[in-house]
Amino acid sequence: MQLLPGRRLRIAIVGGGIGGLTCAATLRDCTDIEIDLFEAAAKFTAIGAGIVTWPRTWAVFEALGLNKEMLEKMKRLDSVEEGFPAWEFRLSDAQKGKKVHELYYENATPTNLHRQQLLDFLLEHLPPHCQVHFGHRLVSCHEYEDARGFGVELRFRNGVVRDKYDLVIGADGLKSVVRQAVIARESGLGVLPEEKVYTQGDGVERLGEDGQCEVGKRNDILFTGQSAFRGLVPREKLAALHPNHRVLRTSTIYCGKSKHVVMYPINKGQIVNIVAFFADSQSGSPVILETAGSSSPQNNRVPTEAVVGMYPGWEDEVVDVLKMLENATIWPIFDLQPLKTYVTPRIALLGDAAHSMSPHLGAGACTAIEDAYILGSLISKARLTTPKDVKSVLDVYNSLRQPYGNEIMRWAREMGEYYEFDSPDVQVEVEECTKSKLVDEVNEEQLAVFRKGAEKYWSWPVREAGTIGEKLLGEPAEVSSVFCRI
Repeated sequence: MQLLPGRRLRIAIVGGGIGGLTCAATLRDCTDIEIDLFEAAAKFTAIGAGIVTWPRTWAVFEALGLNKEMLEKMKRLDSVEEGFPAWEFRLSDAQKGKKVHELYYENATPTNLHRQQLLDFLLEHLPPHCQVHFGHRLVSCHEYEDARGFGVELRFRNGVVRDKYDLVIGADGLKSVVRQAVIARESGLGVLPEEKVYTQGDGVERLGEDGQCEVGKRNDILFTGQSAFRGLVPREKLAALHPNHRVLRTSTIYCGKSKHVVMYPINKGQIVNIVAFFADSQSGSPVILETAGSSSPQNNRVPTEAVVGMYPGWEDEVVDVLKMLENATIWPIFDLQPLKTYVTPRIALLGDAAHSMSPHLGAGACTAIEDAYILGSLISKARLTTPKDVKSVLDVYNSLRQPYGNEIMRWAREMGEYYEFDSPDVQVEVEECTKSKLVDEVNEEQLAVFRKGAEKYWSWPVREAGTIGEKLLGEPAEVSSVFCRI
């Protein structure tokens, strides 16, 4: 890599989650650039428990050279056993449930990991030239073109101001502050003067006429109308009551009207991860973040009886597992307005900052990992000598990731509607007053549509689209130009 004239290239990565750490690890050989990684928390901590990975994700791990022996051991211990489906789908809102579909992949075995495991692996490969700054919660991201020249300024809640970044990578999740700078520029506001910059505290803030922050709405973040209970059950606890319970071996999605429960084994099969969804309001409303739920699990605890009470009359194999939950938490499920671009001339978004999606395809973390690797690879291989070169690389990244990220975000939302038979394609009306159940109301024609939808949406793990090896046809001229220089 060549450098901007007279000084080293300066990159800031905002967010120390899986996406941010993957991007930093991809830049491990770029010893001639300065990398600052800013994390709001006091240490690296994974939010959530289980993550399902696929061969397309392992291709990134292998390209990064992540401890191959340990990764192979994890794959052997945590992969779905041969002969078992990747997923089983059931109608479960009655005492006698019904299997709807089984999903198999040829040569594409999923591997269920604990998020902290993956975070620990990535931390081992954090490059020494990446300086980590904990306790830095971003409150504004200001891209400027003024007397100072060209650059990006970051302001943090602790009072720290860092300036003159050539590139800022927003990996700061659903409530991304960096995203606001991208939206402002794309919406025609251009480079905002500082007094107009939107910032984020606990909610959304902007500087008012008196110079004080005002809390407002985030129109880029939408509430899906769903919430989810999350929790873990030890294998031995479940096996003691149900030694042959299907989720000890098979990842299962239990479907009901406007509700569904996902269960699958993680951590070498020693833990069952549980996510139980329910619809509790109309979807599509803008979010006021200060009332949108905490990012701290300790603040979202739910008594076990409240979880069980949400699924009355469901088949025993669901209810019995829910009764075993301890320290369950509740989380609202959000979606994003699709972004028209993930970049500006000096800012790039990845992961949830770019395309935060509902978890119904388990694609969020894997997509973030691919975003991060592709962006990091473009940066590390390109010859960046001017700000225009930075923009060219980001334009290439955007052409590769924005169409795919928006598509998989839409697919995840639509698959969630299928699970709960709320999709226009498989709409089933269940009358509460008669206590009828989905399993009694759904017909074979609707089940056939469900199966076809499951096969379509769950094809994402084996599609070439979005992978690091994707072959592009009809690439824009700027894509070809940059790759010629890589």
